Amino acid sequence: MNTASLMDSTRVGASAGSAVRGGTPGRLSAPWRALALAALTLVASVPLFCLAVVSVCLIPVGIGLYTTPVLLGWIRALADQRRELAIRWAGLSLPARQELPARVDANAPARTLALLRDGNSWRQLWWLLTDMTAGCVVALLPAGLIAQGVYGYVLAAGVWEPIHRADGTHWYAFVPVGDQQTANLAALVGTGTLVLGILIGRVCLRGHFRVVGATLGSS
Repeated sequence: MNTASLMDSTRVGASAGSAVRGGTPGRLSAPWRALALAALTLVASVPLFCLAVVSVCLIPVGIGLYTTPVLLGWIRALADQRRELAIRWAGLSLPARQELPARVDANAPARTLALLRDGNSWRQLWWLLTDMTAGCVVALLPAGLIAQGVYGYVLAAGVWEPIHRADGTHWYAFVPVGDQQTANLAALVGTGTLVLGILIGRVCLRGHFRVVGATLGSS
């Protein structure tokens, strides 16, 4: 290996190493990054999955021959964005993408038929389905626990009273809230729930990327 190649390899390795180190999330930022990923699955993965399935179903009537390549291109772009976020936010490297099975300059029907014969195209749909179900649940867990913890303080601040008058005893986790004392106990339990949500933020953030990365493969 010549000197120039060795220097290029060293720069690439150093950049990748710094990206991984920089991508390790803090405890306070991790739950909100995970929440952003959950929102991304709802506003991007769900619509793309539905549109892609409809497009494939419309192939026999001809419309899908022209819409399917476009939608699969959008899905690949979303997958690339998720790979970038995995490095920046969690220090994880997901499998790299593969080249398209058909030339970009080929006509739409030819590209569609080539994409349907490619297993990566179907893996992309499987990735979207996993992303908007298991991936979304894992990413939502820390923020959900934090919100539940804050709700305990809200009850202790006096909100338990109108709830109790309207609906009787209100259960907060395993605490039956019916007076100020039990409302204070709910706040105590909420403190533990809030701390737990913060502590598992990093685990859930990396868990999200590992879950979706397992199905993302090299699509």
